[in-house]
Amino acid sequence: MVKSYYLMSKKQFEEMKSFYKTLGYTDEQIAKLCKYCFGAEIRVNESSEEYSGNWTFRRLQEGYYDDAPLRGIHYSKSSTSGNIFSRMSRATESNAGMLFNMERNIAPESMMGFVCADSMCEEPDEIFNTAETNVSKEHEELSPMDSPQCIFSANVNSASWSYVRNKVLLEEHIGKDFVREEEIINSYKYNLTSPENGELFSITSEKTKCPWNDDSDLFFLGIKAKKADESVKQNLAFLVDVSGSMDDNWILVQMSIAAIVSKLKKGDVMSIISYSNKTETVVKELDCEDLDKCVDAILKIDGIGGCTYGSDGMEKAYKYLAERYDENANNRIFVFTDGDFNFGITSEGRLKDLIYKKRATGIYLSIVGYGFDNFKDNKMETMAKNGNGNYTFVSHPDDILENLWTKLVSNLVTVAKDVKISVEFNPKYVSSYRLLGYDSRGLTVQEFNDTEKAVDGIGSEHNVVALVEIKLGEAEQKSSSRYVQANINDVNDEFAFVEIHYKSPDGENLVMEKTIMFDEISKSASNNIVAASILATFGLLLKDSEYKGNADTKLLESLVEEFSDDQPHFDIIKKYLKNIY
Repeated sequence: MVKSYYLMSKKQFEEMKSFYKTLGYTDEQIAKLCKYCFGAEIRVNESSEEYSGNWTFRRLQEGYYDDAPLRGIHYSKSSTSGNIFSRMSRATESNAGMLFNMERNIAPESMMGFVCADSMCEEPDEIFNTAETNVSKEHEELSPMDSPQCIFSANVNSASWSYVRNKVLLEEHIGKDFVREEEIINSYKYNLTSPENGELFSITSEKTKCPWNDDSDLFFLGIKAKKADESVKQNLAFLVDVSGSMDDNWILVQMSIAAIVSKLKKGDVMSIISYSNKTETVVKELDCEDLDKCVDAILKIDGIGGCTYGSDGMEKAYKYLAERYDENANNRIFVFTDGDFNFGITSEGRLKDLIYKKRATGIYLSIVGYGFDNFKDNKMETMAKNGNGNYTFVSHPDDILENLWTKLVSNLVTVAKDVKISVEFNPKYVSSYRLLGYDSRGLTVQEFNDTEKAVDGIGSEHNVVALVEIKLGEAEQKSSSRYVQANINDVNDEFAFVEIHYKSPDGENLVMEKTIMFDEISKSASNNIVAASILATFGLLLKDSEYKGNADTKLLESLVEEFSDDQPHFDIIKKYLKNIY
């Protein structure tokens, strides 16, 4: 039997051990987790200390390539170089593999002799990048007299920020279509007041000058959810993509699962289901009290390769958990995938329908996405949005610690479903407004009031922050209306009215309202709105937004230099500026 293995540098191997140590695993457990991954051995290149920062590893086979140790580490700054070679070689892992890759103009393994080694470190051609995402039109500037309500659904996903951060660290091109401004803004840890007096949410609002437009101000709306009961039992099914397109990412997948498991407790139950050409149940209903048994369970996952029958995996995972549904527990499926479903149901629309129908089961869905040049961001975001869930992107161990481990309770325990937010500005004070980000989450008035309209949920202590660019002054009604005419004389002291429609985890329809007075937002700006405005400037530049106004790298640099903060977001922005100069 041919042995397969991963090869990493000494520095990476030490970082992996430190990662597991941070999670609280014992030395014996760490030794196990650092010895094998998905059926392949983990080896260390003793002669290599440095690496590019890339955490994708091609699974190698004993004796196949004399230069395999070098290609296994991905030394070049362009992570896609290693991934191109990897996708070529794994084309023969299934009967469908060669056809699947040729459809995307990717050379099969038989062409490897024609690939120049030097060319692997050059900038990749566009044909090798098969990543996909949805492109939504940016929100326009509107008058509160013509469009009274600024309405959007909550978004607590962190995928876009993780994507941007790791592209910056690897000094790679950032695809502007993958930039979702609200996810960059929401990834920051704001100092928002916690809910009081039994309320589910707290609402914080501020106003400051807009950095990129002298004629505008910024309105900051921060919503913080209450802290949930952390003793709630967890009934989790880990659905793991073990198809060929995922083999670069299996070490990160194993680390991700280990991070979640490390925080589970006695009484919490986990099951593991894997899918590629077919779906298999690897572990059934294991009580997480014994961490040694959990480690052994994780090591039972095998990297099979082949095509991706994702819809079958989803169907069987929902069926499996529905048969074991626990009314006193949080029933949730975690999917670990690059979203590259190429067998069964493959279209985004049909996947949306499949997941949407499962909402009624009471089973929540979390998507953990992986990949650089072959991930399907659109499918993963769509599945999470329609499955009462959230979407996290992982391409480095730091992503796991920040978004899966530290925020695990927030991602596990949903405190409100179908969260829809409306901000109505008083036209006496605001002449126009434009919502930043949430481009795919804008809602109509009818959708806002429709209690059956399914949108995103919010977890324990989640923050939802929105920035709205506003122009102060009295609004004029530009569109004629025969019967509708706002009477603003009765609400002279009100600046805005916030209304949140949501459902309790049990499905009860609820509403929270807050009136924001002009005096409330006229105070000096806090670090919250300053940080948000810097991140918004960064997002506008990355997106090359038509609304970026005077925003450029010089402005971004000056904003970062003037702001003192120890969160890593601003180190990333500084590195981004250094990369492009």
